[in-house]
Amino acid sequence: MRWILALAACVVATAAAAQDLQAWEGPTPALELPDLQGRVHRLADYRGRVVLVNFWATWCAPCREEMPSIQRLRRSLEGQPFEVLAVNLGEPASRVRGFLEQAPLGLPVLLDGDTEAARAWKARVLPATYLVDADGRVRYWRFGAADWAEDPARARVLELIGRIPRKAFESAERSADGANRLRLAASAR
Repeated sequence: MRWILALAACVVATAAAAQDLQAWEGPTPALELPDLQGRVHRLADYRGRVVLVNFWATWCAPCREEMPSIQRLRRSLEGQPFEVLAVNLGEPASRVRGFLEQAPLGLPVLLDGDTEAARAWKARVLPATYLVDADGRVRYWRFGAADWAEDPARARVLELIGRIPRKAFESAERSADGANRLRLAASAR
């Protein structure tokens, strides 16, 4: 029953595709999920960067249609304080891996197997996307597919990047690089 409702919501998202980004109200939910290699990603690890958090599923046609624009946006902002976290909703890792073999994303894919994160983020319709500023606060959200590589969505991302003082980004880069080295060293043990 839950999957039928999710599928219906996905169809509704297609109709809502023209919806603009909405201002987020309320606190930013926590996000701490493993990727396909088992490494845990925390939203707090991305402080100093603008983060696009996208909840999606392999069975969601609008999600699949939207992914290339998210990839184009990420590529176009390479070297900028910007990251994408593609959060798969409720599917087993084996299904996600199989999907990615057919359609590689080139994005960090996190697994929300129990859908707790989606509930906390109020991701009731797929795709559900949130723009998080460099301070770790959700600023904008939308349900439904968008062309993230084009205006007005791209303009919102650039607006948030433009608010980051360069010193803060450089400090966050060093901090994230150090944290990544510590994680790699711990996983090598």
